[in-house]
Amino acid sequence: MKLTCLIVAALVSIPFHANAEEAIEIKLSSKATKFPADAPVDLAVTFTNVSDSPVRVLGYHTPIVEGIEADILTVSMGEKPVEYIGRLYKRAAPTDRDSLTLKPGESVTGIASLWDNYDLAVSGTYSIQYKTEIFSPQSDRELAVSNVITLDIEGREPRPNPDDLEDETKIVNGNNEKFKGCSDSEKNAIISARQHALNYADDSYDYLVAGNVTTRYTTWFGAYDSSRYSTVRDNFRKIRDAVDNEDIKFYCNCNKSAYAYVIPWENYKIHLCKAFWPAPMTGDDSKAGTLIHEISHFWRNASTRDIEYGHSAAQSLATSKPHKAIKNADSHEYFAEATPYSPYNPCAPTVTSHTGAPITATWDGANCHVMNIPSGLTAFVHNNAYYVNAVPGTSCPAPSGWDTANCYILPYPSWSTSYFIWSGNLYLTPGPGNACPSPSWFDGANCYVMPLPWGSTPFKWSNNLYITPPPNCPIGGYDGAHCLVGTAPASRTASIWGSSFYYNH
Repeated sequence: MKLTCLIVAALVSIPFHANAEEAIEIKLSSKATKFPADAPVDLAVTFTNVSDSPVRVLGYHTPIVEGIEADILTVSMGEKPVEYIGRLYKRAAPTDRDSLTLKPGESVTGIASLWDNYDLAVSGTYSIQYKTEIFSPQSDRELAVSNVITLDIEGREPRPNPDDLEDETKIVNGNNEKFKGCSDSEKNAIISARQHALNYADDSYDYLVAGNVTTRYTTWFGAYDSSRYSTVRDNFRKIRDAVDNEDIKFYCNCNKSAYAYVIPWENYKIHLCKAFWPAPMTGDDSKAGTLIHEISHFWRNASTRDIEYGHSAAQSLATSKPHKAIKNADSHEYFAEATPYSPYNPCAPTVTSHTGAPITATWDGANCHVMNIPSGLTAFVHNNAYYVNAVPGTSCPAPSGWDTANCYILPYPSWSTSYFIWSGNLYLTPGPGNACPSPSWFDGANCYVMPLPWGSTPFKWSNNLYITPPPNCPIGGYDGAHCLVGTAPASRTASIWGSSFYYNH
């Protein structure tokens, strides 16, 4: 659920001189204390204005208008919290139309169904309490709570979702999505929003894989901590993979004023409501951001909750409670939207060449093209890096010279006992009086011949000293075995297709 709040996330507006208990009384009651597996578990929640001034209650944080539409109850069995499995809505900022006003002494009652909204799979004794935050001029926020009731409930599975019982022939298949009750223009808007959401998710994941910690991160997730950072990075990996690969079912028949809702355990079913359609495609509270927000709720992905709503509250959460910000759906949406938004470049991450210089890839409509492979070379990928096999060289470093087969250096002196390599250089043992054949020279200990190039091997043949020619790398640089061209970005997978190096989108 996504709420963009007013100055505070006020669920109840109370008189200036009243605290929560002095303003409103909340009472839970039940007609029974024991519920067999086939019996609905319905509780009455009664709100009474016990002050001498009107009290306003935010309707959708009560069961008064349309039953439970948010996680408004604290349910536990023993010491173990019970999971909320009901709808999670993304909503616009509250207005007067969302509020219920209670006159002094007035009471209203709503019915809260536990079976439809909380996980009652295990038989046992459940404790239930209503809790909500209200706005108080004295303390900014106060907690308003009801009494606690205990019920013996026989375990049961969630009741079937009406969407799952409807005629599947009404589902229209797309390329990577399914649509229910959507017009052609709505389908096109959804497809575009999904592509922008993928751009958002790709950009977010690339940012996090690169280890960036700029204000973009700290604004929404707080001060850097390696464990929290890793959690956010993994969340966006799962969000990105879901947006890109999962078969998402979109329902366009929601008539509520909200943007959208999901049921977090029903993976990849997104219900799009009235506010979604006029929303901008990108930017604050956008269509693309809505998809990021809702997909983050699914248990298979980030399993986010709606701890705080709106930009200001999410920023405050990042500052004061970053351990909660990493679980907050709005924080993920606003990080992804990264307003002001600029169109995402899927090939923005650069390849690191063998010299460390960046190599820029280009989008070919499907993947990121890094470069063409020169004709005649054998190319391969190893450890996410691009290679080609070295070819025999014909270039000989001074003072050696090419003799059409190898690199000739000098006549091998009869008095030299051996040649050897030390610290990457080729040497001869000196003759009498420290004699050294030209072009070698005495360095105070031995006859220094030349630096030995990578891949070259010295040898003696027909009383002459040679080295094999250094392997030639038409592209890249020799690493002692092959020609390293470059390394793909850590967030992407290097590949070869046809005669080109690529990395995946």
